[in-house]
Amino acid sequence: MSHIDLRHITKRFGSFTAIENVDFRAEKGRIHALVGENGAGKTTLMRVLFGALQPDEGEVHIGGEAVRLQSSSDAIARGIGMVNQHDSVIPALPAWRNLILGAEDGPWLNQAAVIERAEALAKPLGFEFDWTAPASTMSPGATQKLEILKLLWRNAETMILDEPTAMLSPADAEGLYRTLRQLAEGGKTIIVVTHRLPEVLEGCDEVTVLRGGKLIESRPVAGLTAPQLAEAIVGRSVEAPELTPPNLGEESLVVENLTLGHSLRDVSFSLRAGELVGLAGVDGNGQRELLRSIMGVLRPDRGTIRLQGLNVTKASTRARLGAGLRLIAEDRYQEAMIASWPLVENAALGQHLRPPFARNGRRDLSATRVAAQAMAERFRTKFVSLDQPIGGLSGGNQQRFIAGRALADGGGVVLAFQPARGLDLAGIDDVYGALRAHTRAGGCALVVSFDLDELLAHCDRIITISHGELRVPAPEQARDREAIGRMMLGEEA
Repeated sequence: MSHIDLRHITKRFGSFTAIENVDFRAEKGRIHALVGENGAGKTTLMRVLFGALQPDEGEVHIGGEAVRLQSSSDAIARGIGMVNQHDSVIPALPAWRNLILGAEDGPWLNQAAVIERAEALAKPLGFEFDWTAPASTMSPGATQKLEILKLLWRNAETMILDEPTAMLSPADAEGLYRTLRQLAEGGKTIIVVTHRLPEVLEGCDEVTVLRGGKLIESRPVAGLTAPQLAEAIVGRSVEAPELTPPNLGEESLVVENLTLGHSLRDVSFSLRAGELVGLAGVDGNGQRELLRSIMGVLRPDRGTIRLQGLNVTKASTRARLGAGLRLIAEDRYQEAMIASWPLVENAALGQHLRPPFARNGRRDLSATRVAAQAMAERFRTKFVSLDQPIGGLSGGNQQRFIAGRALADGGGVVLAFQPARGLDLAGIDDVYGALRAHTRAGGCALVVSFDLDELLAHCDRIITISHGELRVPAPEQARDREAIGRMMLGEEA
């Protein structure tokens, strides 16, 4: 008997059917993957299990008992915990308070005891926190790790993790799955929603595939290949991208001896027209500081930045945008969109005084709508109206729109931080395909991703950063996953 048994679940939102007649079963002691494209119904199904949504049809059974989960509190009371794609930390509270928020034993909190237990939970994962620092100082990757620890703190018997490794390095992801395996062997039911197929094949026991809100198949992972799984998800054969050598042009971005406190140490590199370069590193090793320095958000202590031949070291962000610099930001909520604004207004962010969004210093609303429509269509963003708030879109569709905006006008140099975060297989191929087309048309791009396999699959070359120092693999190690992984950790290749 399955510990979790969802039977014939259907959930509608108005006239839209998100999931239809879906069965899902997960057993104690097993890691069960739930996969599918954006909009396939994965998160909706898990929110039904977590009590956040009520099914229009079907039944939820836990431990062989039919239950009605009226709220997430009901689910938590029955030992079900869920980590969502988007963190729920409160920035003003320290990490230890966020960890226990809603699970306090009483009005009196023993900080030392909480931190002692928190360290015991975090250490096997290799996670490190400044427990007393405000959560606002934590990176997105660190907040995701904290969300994962919340389930361990609450002793959840059924653990639902929605894209848990989206912001983790390969080493952290491997550590997470080792811990999940230990938890499963201890009798817990683990459900992982993910788009990373290697994680499914290497770390999970069972897999369920949804497509278009319907169940495609549910089967053991043993004997399953990546092409077979990709075809089940997409509905067609998926081919790996063919990396043809770039035709290199002049240097478009040159960074020399960039130093910023302890975050960046004499960083030097260049991008030439025509190339797509991946920056690999463990989260928190200087990637953010590097991109923010190039964008003009941070002022380095010393060093030089040249963009399209211009020295922009002291130039404003606005001037750099005018010189052709574009950004796909890491944190779309804080850096790339205003959630309450409609898509049409978000389309012009950072460029609202330039064509096509303005003419002779005045906003051109008609041209803005045309541009916004093109941005949305470029990566098949699913939306109802250009006038709907962008915050109402799914995370994957927000990412599609933001990527489409960055690549809309052929700006020369694109900085992309986790550009495929939260996207499905088709979305990942779309975004990297567009970045490649941009570079082959004479632009260039620097991509930061914590998914080394993603960079190896799509980039012309890879450089690494560790403790703020940049390193370039030797030619014979340029595609060597293990050697590059060691360099990411600051070790000799």
